[in-house]
Amino acid sequence: MSAAERRVWQNFVVLSEVVRREVGRDLWADAQLSDADFTVLAQLAAAPDGTMRSTGCARALGWDTGRFSHQLRRMEERGLVRRGRGEAGDGRAAVVALTDEGRTAYRKALGPHMRSAKSWFLDGLDPGQLDHLDTLLQTLLDHVHQKAERNA
Repeated sequence: MSAAERRVWQNFVVLSEVVRREVGRDLWADAQLSDADFTVLAQLAAAPDGTMRSTGCARALGWDTGRFSHQLRRMEERGLVRRGRGEAGDGRAAVVALTDEGRTAYRKALGPHMRSAKSWFLDGLDPGQLDHLDTLLQTLLDHVHQKAERNA
């Protein structure tokens, strides 16, 4: 790595850790949800009927099934999700569903979460920088997805 590449990498690592930590603190203070709770709730809230196969949800989040299972156990204990078996075509499939309490918690957290992300991250950029960063991030995401597909 060149000195410039090391500097960019280090800045990315530090920035991502600080922003996630501070937004996570705000999320807990505002809605008593961890970042992981919110991430799972958001994925389920976007799914039809708030239900997904467990393996598909874990894959969509980029999490291994062990981590996902432990997270679901904690969330189920708090009444945010419900785990069970699939319906109609494949009763063997493990599914996870958003409960009414989970949907309410997600809705309560969404606005404060977005305000926190804006405050800690987006407010540091002017509109031109934001557009440029969007392009750069999409390029990097495309690169990571292509590399992951080749390595799968």
